[in-house]
Amino acid sequence: MQGKSLQPLRRGLPLRDRIHDRLRAAIISGELPPGSPVIEAELAAKLGASRTPIREALRRLESEGLLEPRGLRGSVVRALDASEVACIFEIREALESLAARRAARAIREPDLRKLDALVDAMREATDDPNEMERADTSFHDVILANAEGDRLKKMLTDLREELIAYRFLSLSDAPRRHETIGEHEAILTALRAHDEDEAAARTAHHIAHARSAVMRLTSPAAKAKSTAGASAAS
Repeated sequence: MQGKSLQPLRRGLPLRDRIHDRLRAAIISGELPPGSPVIEAELAAKLGASRTPIREALRRLESEGLLEPRGLRGSVVRALDASEVACIFEIREALESLAARRAARAIREPDLRKLDALVDAMREATDDPNEMERADTSFHDVILANAEGDRLKKMLTDLREELIAYRFLSLSDAPRRHETIGEHEAILTALRAHDEDEAAARTAHHIAHARSAVMRLTSPAAKAKSTAGASAAS
């Protein structure tokens, strides 16, 4: 992290979450490029925070696949692998579509109202990718809760852990955040109609668009542009 000046932390969330969000944004934007060392003591000095919330944030980033632990030397930023993400998103497309199909059979008005509220939360978070990602995750969690099948729930829960960094990358793109709202509205409309085929199709469309956004944003040209912008801003 030599030479990097991280921006101040925002207020509102617990400190460990603010540190996590700030570091994740720095990694995704290229401000902290692949291979950059991320050392707990240095972060504590730069961010003016104690080491405990920083350690918790770093462990979370490691679990999301954004950092690689290097023992006593701390962690380094992991390179995002475009071919890996394409495969994982294709698996997610199949599983999320199945979850939506199954949820359409059973979902009732209380949970439909929850989904409505989450779409409203997304509209209010179009300038904040972290809040958008949280609302997006909750939206899909409500659908999954209505999809019968413990095996499906476990598979999707595990897969989402692997994809959270990539999903945030997709939502770091402002046009994609606006598209996401419309796609969630379409999924909700299909669920409210209890139309299994349409719910599955709209969900597949949504995940495919997220995959395309990530592939575009992880292309060599996009990463070079992002890194150049981060360097100019520092």
